Amino acid sequence: MIQETKEQAKPKKTALILIFFTVFIDLVGFGLIIPALPTYAQRLHASEFTVGMLIASYSLMQFFFTPIWGRLSDKLGRRPMLLFSLAASALGYLIWGFADSLWMLFLSRIVAGFGNANIAVAQAYISDVTSLEDRAKGMGLVGAAFGLGFVIGPAIGCGLSAMGMGLSALGFVAFAFSLLDLILTAALLPEPQKRSNAGNERFGISPKFFFDVLLNAKLKVSLAIFFISTFAFANMEATLILLTNKIFKFNDVQNMLMFLYIGILMVFVQGGLIHRLNKKYGEKKLIIIGTALIAVGLVFTPISQNPVVLYLALAVLALGSGINTPANQSMLSKLAPSDTAGGVLGVGQSLSTLGRIAGPIVGCYVFETMGSQSPYMIGAAAMVIAFALGFMLPEPSQEAA
Repeated sequence: MIQETKEQAKPKKTALILIFFTVFIDLVGFGLIIPALPTYAQRLHASEFTVGMLIASYSLMQFFFTPIWGRLSDKLGRRPMLLFSLAASALGYLIWGFADSLWMLFLSRIVAGFGNANIAVAQAYISDVTSLEDRAKGMGLVGAAFGLGFVIGPAIGCGLSAMGMGLSALGFVAFAFSLLDLILTAALLPEPQKRSNAGNERFGISPKFFFDVLLNAKLKVSLAIFFISTFAFANMEATLILLTNKIFKFNDVQNMLMFLYIGILMVFVQGGLIHRLNKKYGEKKLIIIGTALIAVGLVFTPISQNPVVLYLALAVLALGSGINTPANQSMLSKLAPSDTAGGVLGVGQSLSTLGRIAGPIVGCYVFETMGSQSPYMIGAAAMVIAFALGFMLPEPSQEAA
């Protein structure tokens, strides 16, 4: 009987590794492209506002297609939808490699966003192959893949740039990673024996449920912080290369090293430090601390005239985000009714995606029209609001009672 259990566990372990790899590859591609995207777009004569639209197009596709992929995977199967999405991702990166015009760059991001909207399928697969006791650990793999991919992507890009490879080469490298993921998934990933309705429950929410959650007195403050924090961070993320090119004249390698630095700090906080902090202080205090740190980091980032001061400001910002995001996710999961927790977290994910759409558009527009400091001051002002909202959060223990 013990031997039988071990044999049953082997394919599940392989499946979880492949799901980890799928999400990891998505973020490697994202991390490869994001530091290079503003520079590449400007070389193709894009304005700052157009850069923002280009970055937002990726998240816009994810916003629309994440729930669709989740629902389709419930009906057609997890494996077919993962294979389809990986093929689309690979195609998007291949188009980037051949892009010699702005419209091709837009097409590459739209197709990649269309393909990388597979997070619902990946999480639904984990729900299918894990027990309730192991569910959190399985979902934690997704978070680890996000963080690690965001670090490895800029590191690879930095190495390629240091070797003198052009920005178009990044697309071919991301394509190679996606193609490898597609081949491994096709060869090794089985369809779950029992398919749940997890893809629809978390990401296929109805408009009525969405607005009911937004208006829920216990949840609306946490959800507002979700949107504001993502908006402010995306504001920074989209304009940081524009800022460093303008003030410090950073080259491609320096910009990618900067993103690598931010990613390592966030992984350090989210990978281990946050658990100890959460046990000691609790989610509410951590959200207040995290939002305050983000606001401070955003204020000092654009006024830095020395790279050392810039890196210190980015460290404060990265630490704040690394504390705030997981603490607020934990807060929301504890405040949500147990029978609709998946749907509530799906609403939080939707609001985060909206923040990733609005942030680059607003940030790049005001960068172009109001000056290089304006996106960061707008983001800092938004985080001051999030900081104030943090004091209005209920204590999870009281709500649970």
